[in-house]
Amino acid sequence: MDIEQPAFVLHRRPYRETSALVTFFSPEYGKFNAVMRGVRGGRKSASQKAMLLQPFQRLTLQWRERSAKLSDLVSNVQVERDHLSFPLAGEANICGLYLNELLYRLLFNHVAVEPLFEHYQHALYQILAAQNRKEHAWALRQFEYHLLTELGQGVVCDVDIEQHPIEPESSYYFYPETGAVKAEKDRLATGVFVDGSSLLALAECRYCETALPQLKRLLKSVLHPYLGHKEIKTRELFAHF
Repeated sequence: MDIEQPAFVLHRRPYRETSALVTFFSPEYGKFNAVMRGVRGGRKSASQKAMLLQPFQRLTLQWRERSAKLSDLVSNVQVERDHLSFPLAGEANICGLYLNELLYRLLFNHVAVEPLFEHYQHALYQILAAQNRKEHAWALRQFEYHLLTELGQGVVCDVDIEQHPIEPESSYYFYPETGAVKAEKDRLATGVFVDGSSLLALAECRYCETALPQLKRLLKSVLHPYLGHKEIKTRELFAHF
């Protein structure tokens, strides 16, 4: 069966002498690995092929799916550059690499993620258009929120654990396993402290500058069980900006 998919490059590493093992992200096939031959070495043709495999450039991939799969690797992939690209630089580039690292670390192979593919492109648009660090941060928080939903760990921000509407003027402790508990009712007080207004801003995808520090802590705590003790490498790069 012939397959055609839009895709972005998430990760690339050398494979044998002249090839590369490339991890792609597409709507219907999610994350998958492909052997790209003839993209390394001193030849001009190799350099031209390698230039296609850059992050934040949407590609059109074509390949033929084998009836009997002996491996999860996709081979003989034809690559064409799409019209859509996101020339991220400086801190914006690090933000984009952070999105890629999350997808690379957290997605299962060959699982369709069509809504998440759209959220990823939207996040790249937001990062490219951002005027400052806070707008970058907001784009990251929104994407983390949508990614967690796709992983089946949606962050419920509009009601508390008793199914009462979140009150913007109240404070809460948020627990990744259960949700928000009103601070005045929580005897443990060991969750992530967050204002109701911050929770509602995330639920409504409504930019709120003052909510950013709280939402960063909240989403980091929810992502932690998926990431384990291995730190996200791109977080270290932010220290240089």
